[in-house]
Amino acid sequence: MPCSLQRLLLCLTLLLALGCGGATGGTTLYVYDNATSSVLAWSDVNKVYSSAEAGTTVAAADRTIVNGLGSGTELAWGGLALDNSSNRLYLVTTGGLVYVIKKASSQSGTVSALTDIISFNLGQSGVDPYSDGSVFGEATVDATSNTLFVLEGAADGSAARVWKITNASDVVSGTIFTPAASYTTGVSTDTFGCGVAAIPGGNLYGLFGGGGALYNGLGTVAYSGPRLRKSSSGVLTSPLGSLYSSGAVVGALTELGSPLEYGSLAYDSQNLALYVFAPDSAAATDAAILVFTSGSFSPGLDVAPSRSLGDTAWALASLRIIAHPADGDWLLGADFTLTSGSTIGAGTGGDTLLIWKAPSGGSAAITAKMTGTSEIRGMAIGD
Repeated sequence: MPCSLQRLLLCLTLLLALGCGGATGGTTLYVYDNATSSVLAWSDVNKVYSSAEAGTTVAAADRTIVNGLGSGTELAWGGLALDNSSNRLYLVTTGGLVYVIKKASSQSGTVSALTDIISFNLGQSGVDPYSDGSVFGEATVDATSNTLFVLEGAADGSAARVWKITNASDVVSGTIFTPAASYTTGVSTDTFGCGVAAIPGGNLYGLFGGGGALYNGLGTVAYSGPRLRKSSSGVLTSPLGSLYSSGAVVGALTELGSPLEYGSLAYDSQNLALYVFAPDSAAATDAAILVFTSGSFSPGLDVAPSRSLGDTAWALASLRIIAHPADGDWLLGADFTLTSGSTIGAGTGGDTLLIWKAPSGGSAAITAKMTGTSEIRGMAIGD
């Protein structure tokens, strides 16, 4: 092979390696504003970050995508999920109605045609409600298995489960997923569903505020309180009843807030890091972003986080949800005002994002006032 051709092939190989190995999953920042039932899109999250870091006003969004089918509907906390591979945005309402915006990277203005947006239902109202009704929460997509996961909890926090919708991009508009038992997974004793995060390959992490006692492998030491769970084959189960020493993290060393009544999860699949926001509901001013690894769950149980991010507790006192892109080293957070004495889905969003750049290095967040928003309930970074 001629030397010049060899050099050309080597250059192409290096370029491909840089293009693939350094992939960030895009730089578009998507923010859902509950007040206008719309998604605002900024084409470069780096510019948003730089503007906020410099203390200047974040410029208006480059695009606004208005949900023409769901005006006035309330997005669940963390109910925006992005699948870059299928170019779809999933918008999950507190009542379990899911809107799917197709061709998300190019949409602008009001979308209402079935070629651009569809909807489907998780369950059927009045057929399979929890005892006191239910509230849907965080949503996440595993693009590698085309699976949508959505958290659902009883309004009083007494029960929780996760919906698992396979072949999510192929769901037909108007589909009703029932009976719920065919599409949900969870441990029957778990309470206060707080967060869910997808793991590439069809698995998930779940965050719960409480539940039945968990024991060590000998059944001699009991652990109670808030817990993290990791699924096996996409299912959250407790195969030995309460004797579940693998796949669960629970105990005093975890630093999970107790009582834990709300929280959020975000997963960095590149660095195998699970970001956990699990504040003590009675003392949110002690909040922190905890980081666990896959190794934390084997053998699991009373395991301390591997680290925490460098934010002061007061900076996180009003935090409600966090999100991490499928690729790239960013973390997003949104604040809220809690409505006391209400259901687990209560609260009012604001106009501010917390943005962590390179959270894998433990950095603290900067605060960005997002022009054009007033009630942020979901966010994502992608193409």
